[in-house]
Amino acid sequence: MAVMITLAYSVRQMLIDKNFVKKLASCEIMGGANNICSDKTGTLTMNKMTVTNIFIGVDKIVKINDKTYNYNDYFANENHATLFRQAVACNTSGLAKDASATEQAMLIMMDRFQTEVEKIRSQNLPKDFIRFHFTSKRKRMSTIIHNCGQTEHNHDRRVHMKGAAEIVLDSCSHYINDQG
Repeated sequence: MAVMITLAYSVRQMLIDKNFVKKLASCEIMGGANNICSDKTGTLTMNKMTVTNIFIGVDKIVKINDKTYNYNDYFANENHATLFRQAVACNTSGLAKDASATEQAMLIMMDRFQTEVEKIRSQNLPKDFIRFHFTSKRKRMSTIIHNCGQTEHNHDRRVHMKGAAEIVLDSCSHYINDQG
């Protein structure tokens, strides 16, 4: 109860400062921020993000001015591209117009890759799929996908996770680099 009252008080104070807060959880998340970085393009004020790099064991810089992207320019083989498509399509929710700023950036990128996100979702997400939504406590979002092809451990399911890098990396035992 004390936490909710404190958060409500914070929202009221922010409103006085002309900062509109839609969700109480936003105050809690911002209260845990140590650094806020922005650039001259107004990323913070416009709430618009863009994917600029893809890391697959090596850092690949995305050509953000291109209208369309080619998977061959970024991924060493089709297995990498398939894993990437599944990860982005299945671990985002909704469409680009109603998603969060991060998910919008990822879905716009998929659009530039000319990828049918809904088709990938229908192939890999059963009607009763399991998704663990992002929370400030977990600092990650996870989705269990089915029919993902034979995995490294001979299963037909895989967990895709996105979130705070240190949390995601601590959850992994291996990663796939540019050599596979």
